[in-house]
Order: sequence, then C-alpha cells, then structure tokens
Amino acid sequence: MSLDEKIGEVALNLAKNENIQNKTVELLGMLFPYAGLTKKAVDMYISEIEMSDMSTEAKVFSVMNAKKTIKKIKNQKQIADIAMENAKEGTDFTETSGVNEEWLERFMDSAGFVSSEDIQLIWGKVLANEFEKPGTTPPNMIRILSEMTPTYAKAFRVICSMQVLFLFLDNEDVVNSEWQIIVPFEENIDYMRKYGLSFEILNELETLGVIKFEAVAGYISTDIQEERLLVHSNEKTLLAVAHNKGCVPIGNVLLTTAGEALRQITPVDRMEGYTEALEKYMKANSVKFAENVPFKVFVNGEDYQVLTTDL
Repeated sequence: MSLDEKIGEVALNLAKNENIQNKTVELLGMLFPYAGLTKKAVDMYISEIEMSDMSTEAKVFSVMNAKKTIKKIKNQKQIADIAMENAKEGTDFTETSGVNEEWLERFMDSAGFVSSEDIQLIWGKVLANEFEKPGTTPPNMIRILSEMTPTYAKAFRVICSMQVLFLFLDNEDVVNSEWQIIVPFEENIDYMRKYGLSFEILNELETLGVIKFEAVAGYISTDIQEERLLVHSNEKTLLAVAHNKGCVPIGNVLLTTAGEALRQITPVDRMEGYTEALEKYMKANSVKFAENVPFKVFVNGEDYQVLTTDL
C-alpha cells in the first residue's frame, strides 16, 4: 500500500471511529479526503511508524517520506478548502456533479506541489469553477497552473486590470457595449514597467499560454463599425469622434482561452495613469477624441448607466 493510500485509510478509519464518515463524505463529496483529512489522522499515521518494529533507519526513512507526502496533502487540502469557500452556494461536489474523476485526480496531484498562498488561491478558484461548470476548464489549464509563478500571477492581474468599456453610439443613444482588455504597451513602455509588464514578462506569459503578444503592430477590432464610440476606463470617459471603422486598435495583448478562463477569477485593481496611457496609445493609432465629453458613465460590475451632462 502506498503512503498516500495508507494516510487516506487512516483518515477514513478515523472518520468511521468518530462516527462522522457519512456526514463528512456527503459534505465534501469528490473532495474527500482532500478536504477531509484531519491533523489527528496525520499524527496517528506518524505514531504508527514510530511504534512499528521497523529498524531505526527504516523508521527515519519512512518518517521523511511521510513528511513529504503530508506536505503535499496539506497543499491539496488548502486548495480544496479554497474551492469550497469560493464556489457558488449549492454547488454539487458529489460524483453526480459531472466533474471527470480522472481530471480531478490529475488536478489534485499537481496541486500537491503548490505551497504559495497566492497561487493556491488561483488553483482553488479554478477548481471551484470546474465544479460549478463541469467540463469548461481548458485542457491545458493544469499545465499552465503548474508553471504559474507569483511573478506571472501578478503580471497577469495587471493585464486583467486594464479593462475598458466600449459603448457604441447612434446619435445620442447607446446601441451596444463591449468589455475589452487593452494593454497599450506600444506607446507606454516605461509606464508598463512600473507595473511589472516588460517585453520579457509578456513573452513569458505568451509562452505560458495565457496571452498572445504582438509588440509592434498590436491588435485591432474589425467588429466596430459605429462612428462614435465612448471609451470608459478608471471612472473617466473619452469620446472617440474619428477612427478607422473596422480597424480600432485594442492593444498589444489578447487573452487565450485559458487566459480568459483565468480572467474570470482574477480580481482587478484601479491603475493610476491608465486612462492617460490608453489615450496616448489610441491617438498614436489614428483615433481622435472630443475635448468636451457630454456623457458621464457609471459602472457597477458589468452593469453601466450613461447620462448626458449638457442638459
């Protein structure tokens, strides 16, 4: 019997002995024993080794291996706990949830090596999302998370914080809207470095698989056909009055499918100076803005309200 299996057996026996197995398994579902292992179960297993008739050398070796495995299990437990804390109320964690058992086993096996609290939070939220919407986690997510470092996570959070709300106008009416991540790296290299986004980091994030990075030409939106466009960012609204329809610049970074999945669980920050950097970038790419903007946009989450200020 492997060490993982032995510790799991001790945890299960402990649950039986304390007459809480059914309640625990029902509560934790597929995440038992990842979130069900108690310190008492771990202590019991170490005690079994110490009281065994193995040689002193064998005991030392067994305890060393046990401590490595226990560290892995503690990481798994922390991530499982985070998943349960962050999942929507009523999320099904049982075998009927639709989460693939083989995927969960691979996910939790890799999760055992994650000890950074910041990165554990990401793993836990991804796991919560998978139980909420089984089968939606991109296939390469486990590999990406396994290679995610605190530096990469911080840089990705900065990227996600560069949110822009496009509001498309027909005369004075908003006819459509769209949230867009715009990283204006091209015209603001020094500003980007201040927030930890360098050419090297962006290339590494592209290699990781969360973004696509075009340092020179940047990316454009071919979908924007309206002549007038409200650009809302950091509580400031700009009015684009001239741009090449079907050719609106949208920065030097695009999110991949995995990047978009991570964006949905990534908190964002307010970035000082971002609107000015955005305006500088868009002006350099043939977008003209009105000096006086007769609109005020109020944003609450994904909802917004537009008021005219020249009444």
